[in-house]
Amino acid sequence: MKKTFLLFGLPLGLLACDQAPPSTAGNVDAAPSADAASVADVNRVGDAAPVADAAHAAPEASPMPDAALSVDAGAPDLALAPDAVVVRDAGAPARGVVHVVLFTHIEDNTPRGPLGSMESRLNYVELRTRMIELAQRMRMRGLPWVLQPDWKYLEAARMYEDARMMANTNDKNVFRYLREDLGVAMDPHSHENGGYNYTDVAHLLELLGVGGSTIIGGHIWDPALPMFQQWDRFRVPVAGERYPEASWRGDQLIGAGTPNHVNDPIVSGMWRPQDRDNYFTDDPSGNIMASGAWRGGVPGVQELIDLYARGTVPANTMLTASWNLRPMEITAAGGIDTIDEQTLMPLEAMQDAGNVLVTDFTTLGNIWRTGYGATGEFYRP
Repeated sequence: MKKTFLLFGLPLGLLACDQAPPSTAGNVDAAPSADAASVADVNRVGDAAPVADAAHAAPEASPMPDAALSVDAGAPDLALAPDAVVVRDAGAPARGVVHVVLFTHIEDNTPRGPLGSMESRLNYVELRTRMIELAQRMRMRGLPWVLQPDWKYLEAARMYEDARMMANTNDKNVFRYLREDLGVAMDPHSHENGGYNYTDVAHLLELLGVGGSTIIGGHIWDPALPMFQQWDRFRVPVAGERYPEASWRGDQLIGAGTPNHVNDPIVSGMWRPQDRDNYFTDDPSGNIMASGAWRGGVPGVQELIDLYARGTVPANTMLTASWNLRPMEITAAGGIDTIDEQTLMPLEAMQDAGNVLVTDFTTLGNIWRTGYGATGEFYRP
C-alpha cells in the first residue's frame, strides 16, 4: 500500500480520547521500502501569528534555517534521568529518534461508588498504591510517565488525602508525591461529564498543587460525530462549569480519538490543526498544536524506527507515538510486572540504543518547537 508523508516546512509559529491499549503480541505490518513517491511535496508557508493567550503560550524559539533540517548524524544522544525534564539545543535535535509518551487516563467513573462511601475510599486507595508502584518502576527504568485524571479521582483526593494517608508519601497528597518525588507529569483529562469541563479539571489539579499544564488530554476530533468536543474553543480561555471562577486555555492536543476508538486516525508527528473541518492541515498561525498517537504500542514504535532506517521518513522529521496504560492494567494481579516486561523494558532498550526518546507531552511540544523549528509535519500510512 502506498504510504503518504505530509510535510509542511514552517518557521516557528505558533483532546485525544483514551487510546485503546495496544496489543504487544504479534507484528505490525511492515512499512514498504522507501522510494521517491513516498515523500509528498514540501510546501513552505509564512511566519506564524502571535499566540492569542500569552499567559499560556509556550516560550518562543527562533525559526530554524533550512540547513538545520539536514540529517545531523553527530547530534548527541540525551540520557533521560527518571525525574528530569528534557531540554534540547534547538540547533542540535536528536535526528531520527522516535518520541514516545506513556500516559494513564483515570476516567470519571473512578473511584467506584459515590464519593464518601467505603467502596469509593477503598477503590481510591487501591489505585493510589498501584500508581506509586508503577511510578517507582518507571523511575527505575529511566522512563517518564504522564498521569491524566478526570474530575472524580481528583475530588476524591481532596476528600481522602488526610495526614494518615499521606504519612507514606512524605506528608504530600499522592499527586504532589508522584510529581515532586517520582517525576510524574500531570495533565488534565476530561470527558466533560457530571458538570465538570476541562477547566474544572485543570483547576482541581491546581488546588492539589500540581497544576500548570496546558495539555488537552483527550478529545473527539471529528466534527461530524455527535460527541465532538469542540477543541477549537481553546483558542481563547474557557471558564469552568463546576468552578466558574476558574479560567484555563489548553494549547496542545494529544492524538485524536473516536468513540470507543473504533476509527482513530493513524498519524505520527506534530502540527497545528487549521480548524475543525481541516484538522490535518497545518496552520502556521494556529495557537493549538497536536501530536499523533500512531498505533500498536511497542511494535508500532519499531515500525516508526524502521521508517527512519529505510529513509521513508527523513531523519529531521519528528515521529511520535503515545498510548494509555489503563488503570485496570495497573491494578490487575501482576499488572505492573506485565507492563514492565511488555512495554517498559523494550522501550528502555530502544532508548538505550538511541532509537527512542520517552518523554511527556509538554516536553514533546517544547522539543518540537526548539529542536525541530515547529515544522508542521506528520506521517500517515
